[in-house]
Amino acid sequence: MKISDDVIRKIIDTSSINVEFQPIYSLNTKKFIGLEALARGVYEDETVSPYFMFKYAALNGMSPELDRICREKAMQAFAGETRSSTLFLNFDTSILNTIKPGSGEILKTAEANNISPQNVVIELNEANVKDSYDLMMFVNFYRSKGFLIALDNVSEGLDTINKIMLINPDIIKIDRAIICDISNNTYNREVFRSIINTSKRIGAMTVAVGVETVDEVQTCMLMGVDYFQGYYFQKPDQFNYLFTNEARLRLEESAQRLNINIKNNPTVENVRIESYRRTICELVNRLACRRDGNYDEELRSYVDEHDEIECAFLINSRGFQISDTVMSPGTEILTGYHPALRGVNHDIKNYFYAIKEQIEDPFISGWYISNATGKSCKTISSKFYNQSGEMIVTCVDLKKS
Repeated sequence: MKISDDVIRKIIDTSSINVEFQPIYSLNTKKFIGLEALARGVYEDETVSPYFMFKYAALNGMSPELDRICREKAMQAFAGETRSSTLFLNFDTSILNTIKPGSGEILKTAEANNISPQNVVIELNEANVKDSYDLMMFVNFYRSKGFLIALDNVSEGLDTINKIMLINPDIIKIDRAIICDISNNTYNREVFRSIINTSKRIGAMTVAVGVETVDEVQTCMLMGVDYFQGYYFQKPDQFNYLFTNEARLRLEESAQRLNINIKNNPTVENVRIESYRRTICELVNRLACRRDGNYDEELRSYVDEHDEIECAFLINSRGFQISDTVMSPGTEILTGYHPALRGVNHDIKNYFYAIKEQIEDPFISGWYISNATGKSCKTISSKFYNQSGEMIVTCVDLKKS
């Protein structure tokens, strides 16, 4: 089919847009953590690339209209599903050059589809925005409503790093251009490492986008990325095909292949250390995003998702425990041992002292006998800051397998 302006115009005029979804995957939990909505034009039963649609829309002043159609289609499709809690929604930031930031259109569409803002990640490509002030106004408005903000297509350059520090995104999606052949490309690894380090400094989660090989996945994991998205795990598709048994088996097989490669890797100890760091950093990021302060609920959810965790708890800046010790279901506790209660003081414990005095973050202990269970465990800890700016130390005890 020949793509012409008339074809694209008809697609927009008739809202002939289909939405496919691509999972974003956590290797720690072997689960989807969210789905990115991807728009596809349809003309006479044939698929039209979004590249042509958005290019035509930009040239003809129709970007706001096309963006609205894609957004509505994505939320309508997502609203009927309960198997994924988070929608990653692209926003054409070039629109901010022509409209007033904070108009609330995304919020209105979410409300119309009964989707909580806390379940939506707005993906921004900062390169299309001429005025940083407009971008900040947009980000501040939607963040105040509970939406999470992701910076998409992050690659390299001082300007990109400056935008990261300006926006302070919750999630950074590292571009395929950096991921491609990263296991063999020294320059790409250095750029990747810089982005990961910046992300950790601001408490943002990271997604390696466009992974296509097990070597790319393994290298990114070793360097500390949090999540993955790409053809190696799952191509974009409609809901019915994403959640088939075949898709689940494909994801499980991918994780098993990765585990085999890691076990055969001579740097397996480095892999373990990175795994410990990812475990605590992922939990810290999730807690930091809880605007309602219901940390016990998040601790319970996280412990339930991770078989390797024995328990988790929180300590305030003065060393006092401010949460329950959330135990893994079915954990055996030997006679004479018991989990610490709220109010217990941990100020002389190395997992608290090392974080408070900025000696090591995250802190990773050696193996020792747990006071909670009487069994061998390893404690990892790190910090985040609550809505009042108070430091909270997050502690996780790992089981010895």
